[in-house]
Formats: sequence, structure tokens, C-alpha cells
Amino acid sequence: MATVIDFSAGFPSGKAIKAAGHIGVVSYISPPRESWMKAKPLTKAKVDEYRAAGLRIATVWQYGGADTPDAMRGAAGGRADAQAAKKKLDEIGMPDAPVFFAVDFDISLQQWNGTAVNYFRAAVEVLGRDRVGIYGHSKVVHWAMEDGVVAVVEPGRVLGWVTKSWSEGVTGSDYAVLYQREHNVAGPDGIQIDVNDAYHRDWSSTPGDSGAPSAPAVAGDFKQGVMRSWSKCEAWVTKLMNKHTTPGRGGKQIKYIVRHHNAGILSIDQIWDVWQQRQASAHYQVDRLGMVGQLVWDSDTAWHAADTVRNQESIGIEHANSGGANLDWPISDATIEEGAHLAAALCLKHGLGRPVFGRNIRDHLETGATSCPFHLADGGKYHRKWMERAQYWYDAMRRATTETPKETPVTDYSRLLLDQIAGPGRTPDGAPSFAGWDIDSIIAAGKKKLRETGGCTVPEMIAIVGEDKLRAIIAEGTQS
Repeated sequence: MATVIDFSAGFPSGKAIKAAGHIGVVSYISPPRESWMKAKPLTKAKVDEYRAAGLRIATVWQYGGADTPDAMRGAAGGRADAQAAKKKLDEIGMPDAPVFFAVDFDISLQQWNGTAVNYFRAAVEVLGRDRVGIYGHSKVVHWAMEDGVVAVVEPGRVLGWVTKSWSEGVTGSDYAVLYQREHNVAGPDGIQIDVNDAYHRDWSSTPGDSGAPSAPAVAGDFKQGVMRSWSKCEAWVTKLMNKHTTPGRGGKQIKYIVRHHNAGILSIDQIWDVWQQRQASAHYQVDRLGMVGQLVWDSDTAWHAADTVRNQESIGIEHANSGGANLDWPISDATIEEGAHLAAALCLKHGLGRPVFGRNIRDHLETGATSCPFHLADGGKYHRKWMERAQYWYDAMRRATTETPKETPVTDYSRLLLDQIAGPGRTPDGAPSFAGWDIDSIIAAGKKKLRETGGCTVPEMIAIVGEDKLRAIIAEGTQS
């Protein structure tokens, strides 16, 4: 589980944060409301330090407290805070960064609809929607998504940061990017922190060692923190199994992809550990943030489909869940997106063709006494989306790697043949645009070339071979 921390009492060092296993920070860019708030606002020096430590950085604006919440100042407040946030981001060298604007109280729907939504609309006017996020309880984050006043990181997921306070156990795992699950605990360098789970790689504006912006640098090729190379099918993490696999494929060819889900919220390391004890494996694991790990080489056989031949003829892709059985084993949008993208890349690499279920995409439950891949299976609630994204990525990657062929003489002859088949055409003024080939000229030219060079064109050869028949047809047509 990737974790991110936020804090206001003081700045932990980048080195200590990294050593504690966190991948980044959400830091305040608003002024301090109280004298003890030593970590407000973020400075350029701290930005540089955290970046040097390989940490990702997101920013949040919150000046008012529970009794004087920023968002209850309406449109005028949203405009003023967004302008101040923009100025501060420019100062600290993060001019394009998005901002979480905090709604740090138990806001009601009436308060949201009457006042707070206008705060966010005004912030959008200043920063643009793609730079506005929201912090608050699970309901207000969803209201902001419904009203279209916060950034969308992918379909169905917004730049939302859910706090466990007032959320009644709802984490927002299927529509937010962060969940604040622990408050005021001892953190790096002894500073009080909050601990957050990262649900999506796009929770911040700055890349680090666990993720980066979702848009590929080249269509269908590269996403830092997800895959090292889509075109080469090179996973971000390679951690090969040392047991429960079979070298080679028993003389079989790869014919299809088999989908699985973990029935667990497992990282790449964790599923490797599970397979140390359990006699199973798969070629790839896609974790809940979309990171891809390779555990068995494509050229070897993984034990994943409960059938020897199917194992030898397939590549197994495991998809981590983002929640447990109590939530009906959900799978995050990031996992669906990258699992489908991976399948598309593998179909392209191994010449399997465009992803089609039942042909080159199959499910574990077809050969095993299991419900796996559960909601990903044909007819499940994620199946259609997964297939649509797999086909989208296959088409995009194929376009990106296919050069437009240059015109050759064959193309020219094809056009001449089509012209002859189509017969005389007409120009806009009604005159014939093509009268047809002169058979006598073609035959004569072909015979001359054969005598002089030993070769002739395809139309000339056809005319020579069929000379008698051609003349008979022409004569018959003239007589009739």
C-alpha cells in the first residue's frame, strides 16, 4: 500500500520521510492560522529537498478552521484563495500544480449547494478545472464530482482527497485519489502527521519512484511508475518466481491472455510471497495503483489456469482488488486501465490480433473450479470497460508503430487496373475522363519489351497471353 503524509506542525526531512516508506507529501501552501503551524506555507527550499529525495508533492489550501471554513465564503472566497494559491505556487517553483481546497468540517448538502459549490466554481475560473481538487468527507468529494467543479483524473475518478472524519466508513476508493485514514500520529523526525492511502497514481503533480502523470509520453508507449516500456512489454518491476513455474512452453505457442483477480489487495511483492507457499503463479501482476510487475517470463509457463495446455498456450494477468470481500472485491479504475493496456500490448507483441473475448482473451473460470476473475469475467460489471480499453490501446499502439507505406509502382498499376475495370468515367463537364486501354498498343509494347529486355509489365503480359481471346472478344463486340 503506497502511503502519503500531510502535516502542519513542522516539516519532516525528505530523508526521514523516504526512510519511513512514504512516497510523498501533501503540503499546505496557505498561511498559518496559528503560531504552532510551522509547516505553513510550503517553501521553495522544501520543494527542492523533497524532490531531491525522490518524493512526490501535492499541495493543499486551508486557512480557516472548523468555525470559519474557507468554502463558506462562497464565490468571492474561492476567487481570492485560488489567486493566492496561484501566486504561492509560482513562488515555490510549482506553477502548474493542482491544489486541494479543504472542506474540513461536516458540511451538509444544503451548505454545499447554497454556498460552497460557488467557492469551487470561482476557483475553477482562476486556475482551470484541471488544477482544482477537494479535501473533505466522502459525500462532499462526491458532490464536487457530480457538480463538475474538480479535476477528473480518469473517467469516474476525480482529484478528491477523502478524510475518514464524518465519512462513516466510506473511503472513496472508487472515485477519489487519496484517503486520510490516520490522524495525528507520530511521524518522521517525531513530527505529528496524518497518513493517507494513495488510490491512484495521479494524486500529485510531481513524479517520483512510485508513479507519474497518466498520459504516455508517446502514444501507447511509456508511463513512468506503471510500465518501463509498453512497446517492449517491459514491466516497471521484475520479480521473477523461483518456484511454481515451468521453463519453456512445452512446444506450444502463445494463443491468448487469461484474466485473474487476486481476491486480495496485494502488491507485487505480496503476491510473490503468496505464491511462495501456494502452488500457483502468473506472468504479470497489476497492483491497485496500476503498477505492472512481471513474475514469470512470457517465454515460460506460469501455473495460473488450472489446465496444463491452457497454461502453456496463455499469458496470465492478475489484477489486484482495491477492497475486500465486505466491499464485494472492487477493482480500481487504474488497475482496469493498466491491465487492459497490458493485454493490448501483449496481443501486439505476440501477434495475437485485436483483443476479442473468447478468442484471444479468456477467463480463469473457464478451466478452473473458481469464480475468478469475478467482476472482470464475461458478464461482470468490469468486463465491458476492460475490453473497450484493451481494444482502444491495441488500436492506439498499432497506429503509433505502423508507418504509412510509400506509394510504389504496384500502387500505380493497381489504379490503372481499377480504371480499366470501372470503364470510361466522366469529368465535371461531362467529358469522358478515361477511354480505356488501347489493347493493340499494349500487346505491341509488351512483345517489344520481351524481345529487347526479356520482361514486361503485368497488364502487358496479361494482354500477350490472352491476345487471341482478347481479339475475339473485341471483334464480337464490334459486330454486335
